[in-house]
Formats: sequence, C-alpha cells, structure tokens
Amino acid sequence: MKKYISLLFLTVFTGVIYAQTADDALRYSQQHYTGTARSMAMGGAFGALGGDFSSIGINPAGLGVFQSSEFTFTPTMEMRKSTSGNLDDDKFTFGISNIGYVATIKPRMISEDGWQNFNFGIGYNRINNFRKSSMSQVLNSKTSLLDVFEANADGIIYDKLNPMTEYLAYETYLLNPQDENELDYDLPIFSGEKMNQRKTIEEKGSMGEYNISFGANYAHKLYIGASLGIQSINYKSTARFTENTLIDSGSDLSNYYLEEYVKTTGVGANFKIGMIYKPNQNIRLGASLHTPTFFSMEDEFKNKMASHFKTALDGFSNYADETKLSNYKYNYRTPMKFTLSGAVVLSKKAIISLDYEFVDYSNAKFSDGEDDFDFNGTAEFPETNDIIKSSYESVGNLRAGLEYRVSSVFSLRGGFANFGNPYKAKSIDESYNIYSAGFGVRQGNFFFDAAYSYSDKDESYNYYADSQTVKLQDKNHQMRLTFGFKF
Repeated sequence: MKKYISLLFLTVFTGVIYAQTADDALRYSQQHYTGTARSMAMGGAFGALGGDFSSIGINPAGLGVFQSSEFTFTPTMEMRKSTSGNLDDDKFTFGISNIGYVATIKPRMISEDGWQNFNFGIGYNRINNFRKSSMSQVLNSKTSLLDVFEANADGIIYDKLNPMTEYLAYETYLLNPQDENELDYDLPIFSGEKMNQRKTIEEKGSMGEYNISFGANYAHKLYIGASLGIQSINYKSTARFTENTLIDSGSDLSNYYLEEYVKTTGVGANFKIGMIYKPNQNIRLGASLHTPTFFSMEDEFKNKMASHFKTALDGFSNYADETKLSNYKYNYRTPMKFTLSGAVVLSKKAIISLDYEFVDYSNAKFSDGEDDFDFNGTAEFPETNDIIKSSYESVGNLRAGLEYRVSSVFSLRGGFANFGNPYKAKSIDESYNIYSAGFGVRQGNFFFDAAYSYSDKDESYNYYADSQTVKLQDKNHQMRLTFGFKF
C-alpha cells in the first residue's frame, strides 16, 4: 500500500493559502452508525431489525419497530494505539456515543391490518472519533523536505514565497538567496546529504449526528420511516515534521521542524428514508437511502517553523517564525448512501442480520470557498475535486450480526464489519475489518447492554512526494455500555 500525502498544504490554490485535501473528504465521508452497545456488538447490522436507536441512523424505518417509549444512554471508552517500526503512541477517549428518546403513539382503534403505532424519535449518535496520536520516523533519508522547498522557491522573489512553508524557511535561514541572483536559493545542507526524519501527529475531535425521526408500523408487516440528520464536525490536528542532520555532517544545520495546526468545524444536514418489510415472522427485509450531507465548514490554521544551527549566523544559532492564525470558510458534500438489509429470526431465540451499504466516495465534493474558489481544476492542473474523482471509487461495506437469547433475561451477541477500499489505485488498500462481541440483560422496563469491538488497520504513506514510505499500524479498542428504560 502506498499513499502519497503532502506534509501539509504544500500546494497553494489561487487566492487560497490553506488547501482542503482529498484526505479531508474521505475522513468526513467514512461514518459508523453504531451508537448503542447492542448495535456495536452486532457489527452495526440493524438495517432490517430496528428497535434500537442506532438503527435510526442506518434505516429510519427501524423507529417503527418500537412498541413502547424508550430512553437510552451510552457512555464509551476507546483506546487507539498507533505503531510505526519501534515507535508507538496511544490515546484514550471517554465520551458519549448515544443518547436517545423514542415516543410511541398508538391509535385508539387498532385493527390487525391497519396502522399499529406511530413513533417519534430524537437523539444523538456519534459516528466518528478522530482522537489519535501517531509517531513515525525515517533514518538516513536520501531526500529532504528542504529539497521540496528549494524546488518550489526557485524563480520566485522572497516576498512572494508561499507564506505557509517556503517563506517560513526563508525567515529561518533554511532557504538562502544566492548573492548574485535573489530568484535562486541555496540550502544549509549539502546536495544528497542524508537526514533523520520524524513526524508526530496529534488529532482530536469527533463527528456526531442529531436525529429527528418519524416511523410507523402497518399491520406488523410494513415499517416506514424518515429522519432529518444534523451532523457536526469538530476536528483538530497538530503535526510536527522534524529533520536532523547526521552526527558526522559537515553542514551548518543541526535540525529544524515545521509544525502545522488546523482546526475544522462544520455543521451539515441530510435526509434519510427507509422501509422494512416482514413477509413472515422469521424474515425481515430492509432498504434505506441517505441523501448527501451538505456541510458549511470553517478551518483555522497556523504554521510554525524553527531551525537550529551549529554555528551562529548573524549572531544567532536559533531562528523561529510563524504565520498568524487564519481562517477559511467553504462548503462540503458527502456522497449519497444506499443500504440493503436482511435478517432472519429463528424460533425467537436467535437473530442473524446482514447490511450491505453502497457508497461512492468519488462523489464527495468541496465548493463555494469564501474567495469564490470552486476547488475544480483542469486535466493539466487538477484541484481537490479532480483528485477526489481520480483517487476514489464506489465500495460496498458489509455488516453482519448475531444475537442468541440464552433466556428471557440474558442475550449473547457477536458482529463483524468489513469496510471496502475507497482507492482506485491497485497499490493502495485501506480496507479493514471490525470484530465485536457483547451481551445484554433485560429485566422489566430496564435493560443493560455491554459491547467490545476491535479493529486493526494498516496504512502506508509518504511525508512528501519521493520520500521514503512509512508504514503505520492503527489498533482500535472500544468498550460501550448502554443503559435503557422502557415506559
């Protein structure tokens, strides 16, 4: 697997200093509707089952399955560990993955072949957790990011350099104009000199969806539903890339770093419709359609660079410069989703459930930058939307769940989910699996569910084009507890 990631923002749009990337589009398009512990334990395969608040995010017809009013609350704990070579870092998260309320209204006069109940639901499901720390390194690298800076800067007067990168390098003596020509630059290292490189990334934030939903039950055969989803994004990243010369280096430079901070916030809306049909008491079939989520986004960003030299230059050996904190507003649209679901109920003792979700990540799109930038380029000079279309493709995500009722009080559950590879390139494979298990207790009007899930995702990427490939392993452990009350 090989994924090229610019260190950050090395491409400058016309009139735009900070660049939204195809990676950003994928980050906000990959969503997991497993807010409750029961749903997570069964792999999120609730499109044909319903009767669980998480199912509303997958198929709002699941709201019609509820036979009584209900309140659920789900705290969660998550531990993510990233490993690269002999380096590793981990991060713990405590939060709320679900809180929901369902109200059931039954007509005064109910016939077996008529409407049985109408349900209203309101609540929250977390659909992404961005909290993660990672660390990687390349020893004795044959290339340097300084080479990229020099290539980008040559032919440009110093006060016209990219203020986020090359100008910072100029101000910290990492790019030095040649005496006879101020349009060409020298580096403080020798050509082809080997460097030790390290990158740390600290990510925070989450993505959640607030649902306002309606569902109905017709003759205990057909369930229909619709929901308005309000999604929120809160993402923060601080990345530091460091290069050190080797101990026996003859150059003046000792080390430098580039630190890049970005905070993204957004609010968006979508609409979902769905149905569940029961041809008999043992089989349930479901289908749902999610419109794109239309986001209004804002980024805050700031870069900092510092250098340290072995010998003093102009009386100093340490230099630092940074940009001011800036912001940029734009719109973003996720892809549409379509889900087909099926479930089998065996003698009221066991449930087998499957969901197949279809999504085309190449349909994600940025638009309406505040400076009238549309994120569209040409075949010769592609911009972000062009890169999204050429990089991503449609995938099918599979979710499967099993529940066995040991008694009227106690149930055991297991689940599996496979998320397909969104990349067109055969050399890139970012598909991954999630394994889960859990149990549930029902006693009167109270129920309690517990679940654990594990995923192991491998990534490979480059600090910049032509740098050495870095491999990263991301392990994710989650524990959820749901407390519920029926009334």
